[in-house]
Amino acid sequence: MNPDWFEKIAAIRDIKVMVIIASLIFAFLVILLGLLKDVLIITPLLFYIPIIVAAYWFPRRAVIFAIVIGAANIIVVYFYSYPGMLDLTYTTATASFYVLVAIALIISSLTSHARIQDARYQGIFTYSDIGIFLAEEKNGNLIIVDVNRKGLAILGFDSDQITGRSLSTVVPEMPSRHLLMDRIQKDGQPVITEFLLTRGDGTSIPVLISSARMPEGMVILTIMDISDRKKTEDQLQRSLTEKEILLREVHHRVKNNMQVISGLIELQSAHITDPETHRLFRESYYRIKTMALIHESLYRSTDFGSIDFSTYLSELISYLLSSYGRTRDEIAVDIQLKMNTMNLDMAVPCGLIANELISNSLKHGFPGGKKGTISIRLEEVGRKECEFTVSDDGVGFPQDLDFRNTTSFGLQLINGLATHQMRGGVELRKGKGTTFVIRFPCLP
Repeated sequence: MNPDWFEKIAAIRDIKVMVIIASLIFAFLVILLGLLKDVLIITPLLFYIPIIVAAYWFPRRAVIFAIVIGAANIIVVYFYSYPGMLDLTYTTATASFYVLVAIALIISSLTSHARIQDARYQGIFTYSDIGIFLAEEKNGNLIIVDVNRKGLAILGFDSDQITGRSLSTVVPEMPSRHLLMDRIQKDGQPVITEFLLTRGDGTSIPVLISSARMPEGMVILTIMDISDRKKTEDQLQRSLTEKEILLREVHHRVKNNMQVISGLIELQSAHITDPETHRLFRESYYRIKTMALIHESLYRSTDFGSIDFSTYLSELISYLLSSYGRTRDEIAVDIQLKMNTMNLDMAVPCGLIANELISNSLKHGFPGGKKGTISIRLEEVGRKECEFTVSDDGVGFPQDLDFRNTTSFGLQLINGLATHQMRGGVELRKGKGTTFVIRFPCLP
């Protein structure tokens, strides 16, 4: 600590002691000189000032001081009182003795408690790891009254360089005073702002400043250096970007690999003369293409956990219509999805099921170039249960065919995906056309 502070503290203590001694000497002089000889009953009033002052400035010794002064007052009254008034003045002096001690005790207790509280909050203010500023409004400006050590370290200034100066001159990057105060006065809530602060040495650091109005009308501002947090955020952002690039590359390569596989199947099918075998190869080609479309959608998406299922279905339907030589003028497609995005775990089986059902409709539902409509619905029904419906108004499903017990690989695939992978069930509704309803638990 600077030696000058010891001198200042010593000087302040000497002044306090001198005030107490001076007031005490004055009280005793008034009594000893006989100025109040006839009214010694009121002499205790003369000792109130030194005792109250002592209790406030020196609370630990004030009670002892009051006992000594009270006893001295009793002695003075005893020797200076008229014989006829001795009983009265002596009794009054004795009672005053207890009053003086009680006053000293009360004031000492209150002062000690207040000083403990003040030391506690002063410690919080001084040793806080966040910069704290106290400011008051003067002539339309916020004038800095006090700054703690962390605040000085953040700004890069000494206390005498900023105390008493306008906040706008010390922190020019901070929002204007009027905007700040208007926001504080509007709802009384703290105003939090993030900006780049220029320190005293010219370097810049990111800070977070919070300002609020105190009950006595002053404004308290806290400044926190968030350089480390910004570095961590930048590192996390870079890591996230790298992972997004990696995932996008993975989906891109999976899509390319599936296209290679489907291309090989297509080339191999060109050498197959048996119509049934050729059909099986073509259906496998469509299924692989269906899964490749999902990975292509994920490659273009910013969310790798889910896809835009509506867009995916539109692309799938356009591809299947083209593959079967049909157009949207011939086969109208009505897509109504109340859930536009779908989790990847559900999108793949739903896409494969949609491929099988739409392909069946195009192959069997509209023979001889017949026109019609294919409808697709996806909605949430019941509690956490989804319903995926694919229907057409074609010739209908054969009445004597049990879709759960058939040699058709496509129908077996639909049943297997719905019951095992999606943990749901399949329902066939016959009538005008064909309607398949797949119910499955909705994933978050």
